[in-house]
Amino acid sequence: MYRDDVSKLVHISGFHVTETIFSESGHKVPTVHIYLNRDIPQYCCSGCGQYYFTYYDAHKLQVRDLPYGKWKKSYLVFNKVRVQCSTCGVKIEKMDWLPLWSRLTKRFEEEVARECRLLQSIRDVAKRCHLDWKTVKEIDKTYLTEELNPPDFSQVTCLAVDEFAIKKHHKYGTVISEAARCRVLWVEKNRTRRSLERFYRRLGKKGCRQIKAVAMDMWESYQKATRKYCPQADIVYDQFHILQNYSKVINKVRNEEYRKARKESDATVFKGTKYLLLAKRINVRGKKRVRLDELLKANQFLSTLYILKEDLSHLWDYRYEKVAQKWFDDWYQKAMSSGIDALQKFAESLAGHLAGILAHCRYPINTSFLEGMNNKIKVLKRVSFGFNDEEYFFLKIRGLFMGK
Repeated sequence: MYRDDVSKLVHISGFHVTETIFSESGHKVPTVHIYLNRDIPQYCCSGCGQYYFTYYDAHKLQVRDLPYGKWKKSYLVFNKVRVQCSTCGVKIEKMDWLPLWSRLTKRFEEEVARECRLLQSIRDVAKRCHLDWKTVKEIDKTYLTEELNPPDFSQVTCLAVDEFAIKKHHKYGTVISEAARCRVLWVEKNRTRRSLERFYRRLGKKGCRQIKAVAMDMWESYQKATRKYCPQADIVYDQFHILQNYSKVINKVRNEEYRKARKESDATVFKGTKYLLLAKRINVRGKKRVRLDELLKANQFLSTLYILKEDLSHLWDYRYEKVAQKWFDDWYQKAMSSGIDALQKFAESLAGHLAGILAHCRYPINTSFLEGMNNKIKVLKRVSFGFNDEEYFFLKIRGLFMGK
């Protein structure tokens, strides 16, 4: 009765437990060896799937299995055979519960792969599972590849494209997502025109024809690749990047005004106000609001920049293109009459890209999801102490963002 109970607990199809040996003293990790025998002597050819009741030869095999209670390391010990197949010749037998050349059971590999899906290093998983980190990495990589490849592009109509930092010293990658489902479709090395073109070739002619809109920043390389492979698609310039560029204008003017104030009078009103100028007014409270108001009263240029910054963010509230166009024309006139050179150049740049900015009225998509994703990528790199295997790194990114 005891052996039957253990067999039910171990639950290996076609096998029953004949003996269990528990090893605790002299082992750093409590270990159990579970010996198995077959219920029926039948063997499956790994080549063609035919079953045989005799075998060519056998050898004793020991494979890791899931832990059982305090027995953190458990091994299944049994005879694995080769069959003399009439079709394939001598072949090792196939088992549903054991990958062909693995020394780990399928269910144990699946548990390791599930552990790796959390934002933790593979070294931590390896330590907890009492495995070598290289083994854990290969398990995770194999399961991610099987789950994510080939990618499903069949229902994709709107894309979002952005860059992300792979390593320091300006090494970047390109990430492409499905805007509607917040799903990362693909990751490419570099942020060049060729990077995005490689994705479009993978997407195929049929896939490219069904793309209606692509959200991106004003990076010319991405635009050229999109116009070449998806000429029918609307390019939607992303709100986040436009406002980010406006922040650079504010910083430039603030620095210029600060230098002037240092020569003419006391410049203490400027100190510590960099991020106050970049923040939304509704988010600035208390003493910080008082400091901001003092600065805006003291400097007309910064006051104008700040007011027009708050106004510009409302452009993306509109859903009718003609109304948005009229609103922008009014904002543009204010910017051009401000007398601020950096702001005038910025306004001219927006006017030159106005069609892509107003395209948000038809396709309200953006890359904000990708900007949030960049933070998770940073965490992923930090807990993993970087990635030497870029293919694995890109799989991990896609695995983190598999969509809603």
